[in-house]
Amino acid sequence: MSQCIRELTLNLGDRAGEGSVYKRIAARGIIRRGDKYLAIYSKYGDYKFPGGGRETGEELEDTLLREVQEETGCRVIPESIGDYLLVHERREGDPEDWLEMDSWYYFCDIEQTVYERSLDDYEKEYGYQVVWMTLEEMIRKNEAGDREKTPWIVREAMVMRELAGLESITCRSAE
Repeated sequence: MSQCIRELTLNLGDRAGEGSVYKRIAARGIIRRGDKYLAIYSKYGDYKFPGGGRETGEELEDTLLREVQEETGCRVIPESIGDYLLVHERREGDPEDWLEMDSWYYFCDIEQTVYERSLDDYEKEYGYQVVWMTLEEMIRKNEAGDREKTPWIVREAMVMRELAGLESITCRSAE
């Protein structure tokens, strides 16, 4: 059974109670091979873990399976879905005044075969590419990125730093 290994909060809003709020729930995959992670790279130079919003009536694990395949062409092995990080995020939204999102980042594995991707129009416009990168490279790029064009980079960098800390704990305990 999966368990939450960390629960993080990212509050980029300082006008509590003002304006309209769009609430969203998302599932994202943390897929690792060696020292690299599967990521989505956009034309704006940012990196994010593959995943996206839950559709009405959809279970989170089904959202994870669907979104990872749509964005990367890779199929998550359902039995591999494990522990997760949960991020509560509040930031300025578009078109709503505020976005409040819970993102569930699941550790999982993928099949070797890669299938065709099925990108949304905005994902095509952002030029989404599938890459394998180290956490350090992704953190560096996201921290220097454009928060106006890619506001999720703050959340993604926070998760990546958390993973880097978990890696260091795991490596020390294995010694």
